[in-house]
Amino acid sequence: MAIGLKSRIIYRVKEKELNEANYWAGEYKLLMKAKSIPSPFGSPNMVDTSTLEDLVETQEQGRRSAGSMEVQGAFEKQYKDELANNEGKKLDICILYGTDGKGSEGILGFIGTESFSPDEATEEQLTGTATIAVSTVPRWIEKDYNVTVVEDENGYPTSITLTAKAGN
Repeated sequence: MAIGLKSRIIYRVKEKELNEANYWAGEYKLLMKAKSIPSPFGSPNMVDTSTLEDLVETQEQGRRSAGSMEVQGAFEKQYKDELANNEGKKLDICILYGTDGKGSEGILGFIGTESFSPDEATEEQLTGTATIAVSTVPRWIEKDYNVTVVEDENGYPTSITLTAKAGN
């Protein structure tokens, strides 16, 4: 079982059409130093399939509801300024799940928008919340892309690149 340390949310301003080859390839930035990463998948709607003949209520799984994510992280000017600048823009967003910061357990890609707000200021660490509205169905893309991350001396990413795997 993997743990989530070094799982990351990365993004870039949308620059391609979704049907283009190697859509997710390119340069990304770290969204923020997240404290946790909620799921971008909403809960499935349940559809009542009961009839007057059924002795119990029956249901079938319907469509998933649109997801939204409340991502809390460290409030740092560098990330706050970028998030404020990109508020409301369509973004290509990837979640790199795993312990290596490169999506060793999975890479999920989707298009969405974000907005940022500061949390309550206390004597503890100052935090903020990025609210991400998920606009497309999240897709697992790790079979098609490799991730390269350049980190500084503290292990924080300075450059994140997705490249298409050979044969794609």
